[in-house]
Order: sequence, then C-alpha cells, then structure tokens
Amino acid sequence: MHKRTVLHPAVYAAMALLDSQDATRWSVAFDACGTAIQHLAAQKRDPDKLIALDRWFYSPVSVGQKSTLDKATLTKIVEWKLSRGTFRPGLLQKAASNSEGAVKEAYESAKAALVDREGVDDAGVKAVKALEKSLAGIGPATATAVLCRAFPQSVAFMSDEAILACGLFAKAGDIKYDMKTFTRFNEVVQSKAQLLNQALPRGKQTWTADAVGRALWAEWTLGNAATKNQGGLQLKKSPASKLAAASGVRRTIKKP
Repeated sequence: MHKRTVLHPAVYAAMALLDSQDATRWSVAFDACGTAIQHLAAQKRDPDKLIALDRWFYSPVSVGQKSTLDKATLTKIVEWKLSRGTFRPGLLQKAASNSEGAVKEAYESAKAALVDREGVDDAGVKAVKALEKSLAGIGPATATAVLCRAFPQSVAFMSDEAILACGLFAKAGDIKYDMKTFTRFNEVVQSKAQLLNQALPRGKQTWTADAVGRALWAEWTLGNAATKNQGGLQLKKSPASKLAAASGVRRTIKKP
C-alpha cells in the first residue's frame, strides 16, 4: 500500500501548471505575477515597500550581464528576497558585512561561468556556488536572486513556491536550501523552458528558466489566496508515486 503525501491545494494547482504544455496557460500564469505580488504585499506590514522592491528588482536596470555588483545592490536584493518571505534581519546584516571587493570578485567569478551559456547545463550551479561559498549571508537561494535577473536562461530564482510546484518537497517546512535542491530545481525549470520554447515560432521563444519559476510562483501564490478566500484549507492526499508528470518531469517529493 502506498504512503500518501499531504499537499496544499496551491501545490496541486502549480504542479498542474508544470505538467501543462499549453502556452496560453503559461502566459496567463506569468502575466499574473503583478496580481500575485499585490496579494502577497497585502499580507505584509508594509505593502508599499514590497511592491517597490519588486518593481525595482524586475526592472531592466537592477542587475545586467555587463554590470558589476556592488554591496548596496547585493544588500537590496537580499532585502527583496526577505520581504517576500520571512524577514530575518540577521541575514541582511551578514550580507551587508561583505566588503565591496569581495562582492565584486565573487560576482565576476559567477559571471564567468554564465556568459554565453544557454540550455540545460551546470553553468548555473557553478555560478551559484561561486557566490554562496565566497559571501557571508548568501546561501544558494539568495545567490539565485542575485543571478536570475542577468542570466535568466541559466539561473531561476529558487522561491519556496516554485520549489513546491516542482514536486521536490511536500511542504515548505521540509525544504532544504542547499545546492542539491537548487541543482534539481534548476534542471526542472530549464527543461520546462526548453519544452515551451519548442512549441513557439522562431523568434518568439521567450521562455527562460526564471520565467518558468516566476509563473509557478504566481500560480502557487494566487492558488493559496483563493484557498483562503474560500474559507478554509482542505489538504489533499496523493500517493507520491502517482505524482509523475505527463511532461516526463520526475517527482522527488519526500515521503513523511
């Protein structure tokens, strides 16, 4: 008899998106990122701050391939990441303790692994390692936030919601923010981006690993909001062995 893994309804919605090959469905999910951040901000003590940080983070000028990274920008990226989840001042202080020289050197090492790289490979893993091993307060998840704007094809921001949508863990409390998790997560979203682009005409292949991650994040966030608006949480149970996707993505949900 199979053990049954308890999943949040929002996880099911996001996992269903991951399994879908419908380009329109994916575009709708991605376009809902603005609505999703509004829902998330409404739950925060300072909604305007999160919205402003998110607008800055996703602006074209935040971090680019040809730009360098200074300590002020690094600290602001960490602040953006923490504002979306659980805010931990200690982590922000650690990030701010890095010297300008250390920040610049670590970022240049990460960039060297990523420039002119496309497709599913280990360049993103090497780049994330270059940051998380060299800078205080920068783990794999935060390193993805630093790199995903300039190199969205190779590195996707590792949000809790997107990780859950990929079926890597059953619930947020189980997530391990390590290189093993990032490696598997990035492989899944890179592969999905390739599949989505294959269905698009030449010249309109705009899906990146990070865009896939953002769409999954929005789907989970809005699914969670809808569950709350319906007046209660009804957890669903499903055998982990039956969570294999039609797209061929191998589920790795850990059984309790």
